[in-house]
Amino acid sequence: MPKSDVKVTARRKHGSYRPAVLPDAIEGQMAEICRDLAIQTKRMRQLQEQADELRTVIGQWASASNADSSSEPAIRGGRR
Repeated sequence: MPKSDVKVTARRKHGSYRPAVLPDAIEGQMAEICRDLAIQTKRMRQLQEQADELRTVIGQWASASNADSSSEPAIRGGRR
């Protein structure tokens, strides 16, 4: 048997031990990422709601401001 065949066989035996440990580590990391994404998604929803509320308030303020300015006579020039 050539030396290269021996090295490949040795790597396969060693490699077969690690995959049993690796999925547990990956699964833990994936669970943590999923939790982080859930938290970030919740925060994004909250920020979207706040932005919508602010948009509504600004729209009401702008409408009231336009209504006030259109009911007042426009003063141009000033006193002489």
